[in-house]
Amino acid sequence: MKKMNATAGTSVLNNQQNIVSLVCLLVILTLSFITYQVSGWQYVILLWIGFFLGFSLFHARFGFSAVYRQIIEKGNTEMLRAHMLMLILVSTFSAAIFIISPALFGTGPIPALSAVSAGLIAGAFIFGFGMEIGSGLAPSSFYEAEGGRTALICTLAGFITGAVAGAAHFGFWNTSLPSFEPVSLAVDTGIGYIWAWVIQIVFLGLVAFGSYVHKKRTRPPALPPLPSAASWSRIIFGSWPLWVGAVILAVLNALIFLVQGEPWKLTAAFALWGSKIAMALGMNVSEWTYWFEQDQFVALHQSVLMDSMSIINFGVILGTVVTLAMNRQIRFSGIPLRVALIALVGGGLMGYGASISFGANIGAYFSGIASFSLHAWIWLVMAVLGVYTAYYISHRLPLYHYEEGKRTDE
Repeated sequence: MKKMNATAGTSVLNNQQNIVSLVCLLVILTLSFITYQVSGWQYVILLWIGFFLGFSLFHARFGFSAVYRQIIEKGNTEMLRAHMLMLILVSTFSAAIFIISPALFGTGPIPALSAVSAGLIAGAFIFGFGMEIGSGLAPSSFYEAEGGRTALICTLAGFITGAVAGAAHFGFWNTSLPSFEPVSLAVDTGIGYIWAWVIQIVFLGLVAFGSYVHKKRTRPPALPPLPSAASWSRIIFGSWPLWVGAVILAVLNALIFLVQGEPWKLTAAFALWGSKIAMALGMNVSEWTYWFEQDQFVALHQSVLMDSMSIINFGVILGTVVTLAMNRQIRFSGIPLRVALIALVGGGLMGYGASISFGANIGAYFSGIASFSLHAWIWLVMAVLGVYTAYYISHRLPLYHYEEGKRTDE
């Protein structure tokens, strides 16, 4: 019996994917302890919510950027309906939170409202353009075709660099050029959160119904089948239906809102990390308007373990990597220089656009709509236009090859 246990233990450790899983679990346990010492239970809870976000995004194959590409490239609206369900749920949860106004950890609910500005319009378009060119930064990119992980590293490096450049130019786009105060569709219109919720979910429901009618009329190709598993093991090793991902993401965002006092934001942490690196290299980033307008000046000069957005991001990254390793999907391979450059450029455009437009798919679109902010709907329209423009151009330039409606990088 002892020999069998020893053999099993050796087999587990001989598998590199298992080692990655164990290391990540040790990291998050250690990070939980350190975070508790530095910032307390509130941030430990946010770390683990982030971990389950990464876990859920992987298993539901839920891509925030993929929904646009599926519609534009293939006409498939299945992900769009899942997004509408998610937005209906998150709007419902958020409206309840705003009305009840709980104050867990002493922090009441603060909506993700942003100005309607030239930076919002230009940045959202640039982000959408870069998202299509660079194949996206959403966690769904982690489980694309083999080699996609390598390209993702280039996309991430470009994103952080672009986010820093966007932070440096934030003042030009959002203070020097025309800008209007944030508009809450619930408060500034005078209709209140209940009626704003009713109008928003009716609109989202109509979009979902219209996409279903479109599907019945056009019969676009279905989404490719995803790896699955039987019985309880499907929860850990298989793929979840899109509607399950929509429900879980809405619930987890509500938990973030309750614990943090603000909805989920993702990309601002990349601008913070990149700017800290730039500051360590001798750049004077403290005078940039971005830090004052975004209330991030304190975060720039303190530990990232005291920044809630960074803590959530750490959890998302660790949760995604652990689930990738558990499912034997951490595989890196060489990619052509051309693909690496495209990923860098696409990531750079995404980072730049996100910084000057108050966020990206999470902070501007997902959390902005959950906060009943006008800027979120404008951001969405401009981002989709950016995706379509990049898709149109990529058909006419030798960036990609298209075979039977599928984009490849060969």
